[in-house]
Amino acid sequence: MTRFFFDLKKQGQSLLDYRGHDFRSSNAAMEFAEAIALDLRHCLTSSWNGWSVEVRNAQGMRFASLQVDGQGLELEAA
Repeated sequence: MTRFFFDLKKQGQSLLDYRGHDFRSSNAAMEFAEAIALDLRHCLTSSWNGWSVEVRNAQGMRFASLQVDGQGLELEAA
């Protein structure tokens, strides 16, 4: 199992995930990040526009960044 962290970021603002979650694979962690972004995208307000979900491992290496407003997915080279 690998621990992944899911930080919410917007220019000049961050909501950091200090606890993280354990996953058997990075694909499972990415599915979880997509679910977070989708949930925030369908919030009743537009206050999440411009935010992204950043996926990191316990060493702080960034795997991906998913835009909450659905503008795209940025994967990091492994």
